[in-house]
Amino acid sequence: MDKRKIFISAHPTDRYLYLEPTVNAINAIDGCFAIYNPVPNDKGPTIPDDVDTFVIIASIKYFVWANSGYISEFFAAVRNGVKVIPLLVESGQNVIDLVNMRCGKVQYIDANEDLGFALDTLRAHLIAKERIVDERLPSVFISYRRADRSLLHELVNTVESASDYKNVNVWYDEVISPGENYSKSILKQLNNCNLFILLVTPNILEDKNYVWRVEYKTAKKLRKRIFAVEAEKTDRKKLFEMYGNLGHIVDIKQKGAIESVISEISALHRPEPEV
Repeated sequence: MDKRKIFISAHPTDRYLYLEPTVNAINAIDGCFAIYNPVPNDKGPTIPDDVDTFVIIASIKYFVWANSGYISEFFAAVRNGVKVIPLLVESGQNVIDLVNMRCGKVQYIDANEDLGFALDTLRAHLIAKERIVDERLPSVFISYRRADRSLLHELVNTVESASDYKNVNVWYDEVISPGENYSKSILKQLNNCNLFILLVTPNILEDKNYVWRVEYKTAKKLRKRIFAVEAEKTDRKKLFEMYGNLGHIVDIKQKGAIESVISEISALHRPEPEV
């Protein structure tokens, strides 16, 4: 049986640090084979038609400085309709904006703080089967700032401890697959959700942040039920100025109140009893 071909594209100056570990991580997966242009910055090969996934070692240099990776390999992958996964190796909003602009707002893997963990995430994605969601179940959308990821996990743990957790779909952006268009995924989930949970911290008060600008405003426009959970003390006056009346705001430590709301949402659908 032929192996899946995973093409790796990088700017020549990024190869020294990132190419070999990425190749090794992919080749360690049973059934996968990493390929790349062996001669950096030549005109570049036409990538094979049977390439499964196109991994970019994503840096500002890759998208801005002339190199065969972006000019030749990347555009060949786009023409062939190959799934593109950016492996972000530089920090800062500039490189994120470039990834969004060039790749069409796809979910990236952040390799800034821990390359090993990022490569494990890539490997897990390549190994995993497609995530199957039962769309007949009521859905909960959790909105949060990425700076609050640890608090998100605390909230998710509480939600998953609810007795009726298995009777709902719980969605937040970490379940978006690398390479998937996150804007389309978020809009789809907002349209489908029965409950919009807003994770409240001072970070959601920052000017023009994505939670306020896109997720919350869309949820309001769609008239979704909004449930605010405060994880860190947040200026109420500014919060209400930006988000309007959020009703009763629950502290993240009030696990019973959170579990009760999940159970209430789950009651929108009860599976038929087994005969």
